[in-house]
Amino acid sequence: MSQYACEYPARNKSQDAFTGVVLLGPKLMASSLEQAGQLLRATSSLLSDSFSEGPSFKRSSCCDVPETECPPRCVCKIQWEASPGEHLKTIVRVTNTSEKQVRTFHFTATAFQGPGDPQVPLEISPADATLQPGHSTLITAEFTPTDAFQPGQTYEAEVLIKGAYEQCVCLQFRPLGEVQAECEVKQGDPPIHLRAHQWYDHFQCAEPCFPPSRGYIAPSKTSPIS
Repeated sequence: MSQYACEYPARNKSQDAFTGVVLLGPKLMASSLEQAGQLLRATSSLLSDSFSEGPSFKRSSCCDVPETECPPRCVCKIQWEASPGEHLKTIVRVTNTSEKQVRTFHFTATAFQGPGDPQVPLEISPADATLQPGHSTLITAEFTPTDAFQPGQTYEAEVLIKGAYEQCVCLQFRPLGEVQAECEVKQGDPPIHLRAHQWYDHFQCAEPCFPPSRGYIAPSKTSPIS
């Protein structure tokens, strides 16, 4: 059965700091007064670090230049694992975040690249969409892996989203090998079940465990154990 995972770019340090502060709250409720004091000092340190890193908390200066970070080209990475013949599908939500501008988006995809160069394309629908400010649309990316994919290898493709600029969703696919159930059977001569005739008797009764196969020649019998 197919499996998937989705990863987003790592958060910055200030986001991690605020997450740490949020998680300290329940600990303060359950800790002793001494532990609470230690946690409060840790909280104060985290807030101080995050405030000093954030541009909005820097002391103003005539030489300060505001900075922003560029959005990632690869918005997220989707990892698939599946066997040949399984139909794989993912949904991507695209939103026009412009405040006033109506935007037309175009959606395409690259073929999977990797060992053996299978050149299996991704099917994208719809091909484009015109979105009002704040509106979203869903696009579908799907494909069916073939035997051209080598088990255990890694293949990559991209879903391209082109609006005012280009971004993508990175796709990674690892084909699974054929899974076989295994069982070992050991068989020689027909087994014999030995049992006591009665609790007070001192001899055994022998009887076959299975009916003999057609054509099987049984070895010569021996006398019962007395």
